[in-house]
Amino acid sequence: MATKKKKRSSASDVMLVPVDRSRQRRIRVYLTLVALLAPLLAFFAGEFYANHARVMDTSRAQALEVQVVALQGELQEARDNLAMQRTDSEVSLQAQETVRTEIKDLRDQIAELDEAVAFYKNVMAPGSGDSGLRIEKLDVAATKTPGMYTFRLVLTQVGDNRGYLSGNYSLSLSGRQGEEAIRLNGSEVLAEGAETRFKFRYFQELSGRLSLPDGVEPDQLTIKAVSTGRRPEKVERNFIWQLQEKNSAWAG
Repeated sequence: MATKKKKRSSASDVMLVPVDRSRQRRIRVYLTLVALLAPLLAFFAGEFYANHARVMDTSRAQALEVQVVALQGELQEARDNLAMQRTDSEVSLQAQETVRTEIKDLRDQIAELDEAVAFYKNVMAPGSGDSGLRIEKLDVAATKTPGMYTFRLVLTQVGDNRGYLSGNYSLSLSGRQGEEAIRLNGSEVLAEGAETRFKFRYFQELSGRLSLPDGVEPDQLTIKAVSTGRRPEKVERNFIWQLQEKNSAWAG
């Protein structure tokens, strides 16, 4: 009896539930829709993010373009300012150089005027008490022709200038040619057309050209001047060979 009761109790625990076939169909439809829509949703999501990224990139690119344009403008402005400063600096340097050149020219002119004043004072009233014929100055300058030089000789009469002095001068050159010491007279070095005669009351400039043989290295020029007349005079002076700049009309 007891065993039978137990069996009844186990059978009563099993319950049968009716199957809802329409619900199962709906679930299968939903799952199918989800399976079909998931790739589409993923695709559209990807496109959305891609478009969003492109929009952001475009915005960044536009912002960078604006910054580049602004920086290019600042760079051009800086270049313009630098060019202006360089131009101002160059103009200032040119102005300074011009002023220096003008000052140098003025100093040279003053020096020439001082020299001229001293020269005329010496001619009219020599302080040493000397009088008569004097070899005052000799300038030598190179020409464009190798071995050819131009010179200017200044003779003066100091003290008593009431009469004219006339006469001739001669020139000789000493130096070296290779290892040999040489001495050349005027006929060997004076070019054709050189002035050798003089006649003056106060002073006279005599000019000419020297034509030196090949290989001659001059050391010294010797000038001898001889006046004629009632009181003939003879003077001599040595000049170290030194070339002057071509800053005068005589230095051609």
